[in-house]
Amino acid sequence: MQSRVSEYDQRILDITRELCLQLDISNYNPTFISWESLDSRSRREVEFRYDECLIEKYCVTLSARMNSVLEPDEWRPIIASSLTFSKKLRKRLLQGSVIGLIAFILLTVILAFELPILFPQPYTVTKGGSSQTGPLGYFAAGPLALVLVPLPTILVSVVYARKLRRTADKRAADIASATTFLETLNRIAETEHASGFKQTINVRGPIPLLPNIQARITRLQEYSERVGLSLR
Repeated sequence: MQSRVSEYDQRILDITRELCLQLDISNYNPTFISWESLDSRSRREVEFRYDECLIEKYCVTLSARMNSVLEPDEWRPIIASSLTFSKKLRKRLLQGSVIGLIAFILLTVILAFELPILFPQPYTVTKGGSSQTGPLGYFAAGPLALVLVPLPTILVSVVYARKLRRTADKRAADIASATTFLETLNRIAETEHASGFKQTINVRGPIPLLPNIQARITRLQEYSERVGLSLR
């Protein structure tokens, strides 16, 4: 039997549905709020970020530390940013990753043809009792491909994902107002400071795409100032 949703949680769910309508998201209808103390995506015990919001299949996951600390409406920009990133910008992220992968594969193919010309010195490889001699560049192409394709593709994808995460914050500021977003982030930052929370990078956890809270505040302040100047 499903437990009764509290009035506080229900209001957050209602806000999430309102934001889905605003953002033209028709494939998401969470049924409960999951308040988490630890980040379940990490293999080690890592505290769930206070300003994080995960858009999961049946629920919206938020920090247990912030449960009832913020008013339900103060969650609006946080949820709007995560909805935008997860539901509206995900396709752009996948497209960018695929384009990056294709670009590095093409680069590897070009190098496979060019390296034997650039490095024609004879080189002999012995394996299983048999020897093979060919241009040095020919033998260098294989190991180089193993490095050039996966690692730069991952790096480019992470950089692009972080850029889209910042874009999501800007769009959320347009929806909920930059002033409201900044007030929410500042309240969260105060709670983090009072509790002694420190963000740690966990090599066994997910690659962090969300900027730290001070970076989010700084960028939103800059964005708010730019928008204000453009409206004058």
